[in-house]
Amino acid sequence: MVVAILAAPGVYFAYKETPRLAPAPQSTVTSTTAPSPSLRGDPPTQPDQALPSNASVPASSSAAKPESPTTNTSVAGNPTAALDSAGVGTTTTTAPTATSSTVTTAPPTPNSGDALRLWDTAWQIAAKADDSAMQTYVSRLAAARGSAGQNITGFWFSVVNLTSDINTPNGFGHSFGSFAEPNPDYLADVARLISLASSQGLKVGIVVAWDGPNQFSVESGRLNANNGYQYGYALASYLTGPDSGGRNAIDSWIMGGDTTDDCCNGEHGAVWAEVVRGLEEGQADNGFSARKILLHTAPSQHMNYLGAPWLDGHAPQTGHCTSREQAVQWMQDLANTGANVWGNGEMRYEDIAWGCNGNARITPEQVLADTIAMKNLGVMSNFVYGFDPRWNSANPGSVGMSSSGVSRGLQMILDEPGLIRPR
Repeated sequence: MVVAILAAPGVYFAYKETPRLAPAPQSTVTSTTAPSPSLRGDPPTQPDQALPSNASVPASSSAAKPESPTTNTSVAGNPTAALDSAGVGTTTTTAPTATSSTVTTAPPTPNSGDALRLWDTAWQIAAKADDSAMQTYVSRLAAARGSAGQNITGFWFSVVNLTSDINTPNGFGHSFGSFAEPNPDYLADVARLISLASSQGLKVGIVVAWDGPNQFSVESGRLNANNGYQYGYALASYLTGPDSGGRNAIDSWIMGGDTTDDCCNGEHGAVWAEVVRGLEEGQADNGFSARKILLHTAPSQHMNYLGAPWLDGHAPQTGHCTSREQAVQWMQDLANTGANVWGNGEMRYEDIAWGCNGNARITPEQVLADTIAMKNLGVMSNFVYGFDPRWNSANPGSVGMSSSGVSRGLQMILDEPGLIRPR
């Protein structure tokens, strides 16, 4: 059921939506007249959705994409999909040719369990950003606050470029080099990013080498079992040294990525085992306590590497074309094996729009409801959020995170009582 390999981190899958039990509807009701585009067979748009009564909406970011008005339409008495993939909102057709009514409902309420640590994704910041862009991003991320003081724990990034050759120069003009011999100047730029995060009280999760069909690392054979140890040792040796001012900001090392060639039997397991061996020895030689080793997978591959001796926790990607119901089921299935579920490593990004979702943007209300659903499972302590225009940006601090506030969905997540813990 692979749909496409797209220019964003992930190989994604489409699944048939299944209705979910929605909470009691709020009183917001909108009626719209069916526009002519539906008659041309354009994909149905998503219903307007009511905000939860306890959510506050910040001033819009000057860099965020504007929210477009949306409607549900029907043609000749056949209603459009009543539920979008968030399962928020229902549609009933009131006339065969003219109007439909949209009854909107608030996202579910977080249960009383422990609040989540929240992480942002800036996958390309080390590969693209210069010093000014790095400083802007980390300062604005650190400044984001919820209504009761909730904030973001940190962010995840990749050491090497995700969408271009690994030796595409970074924002400082330095190339990565090779996995056997990473360029010290490039690693110094990565260390600079970690130091900036540390100075703002943020943590980082480091994807050592994004694995996928267009990422020039494991799947291409550049990172392999012969040089994996050298690479892991070089990373840990350089980034966790006693002179590294930001080393305590490192929360975890992340293996994996988006590849579907690392399925089932763990074809790349020998590579990851060698990288982890190098990381652990490099940390130990620096007198630095070991950091968690996590695994990020492509959608539907959440069962990869169960029981792997080098793995501390699972952080699978459920993906951008996966309904919340399916994502919940996958994460529950993983937890049922007894595996340590660190969190959801990549759910639907705010503002993403792909054909598998009818080219309708994932809304702020949807990403809030996604986060609540993961928290309510009670099997994880972390959630990795993403704002679609930001992950690949050379200047991530200017995209959906202006000096006046963050993107609307991120602010709603931060504001939701009981959902996010302060760092």
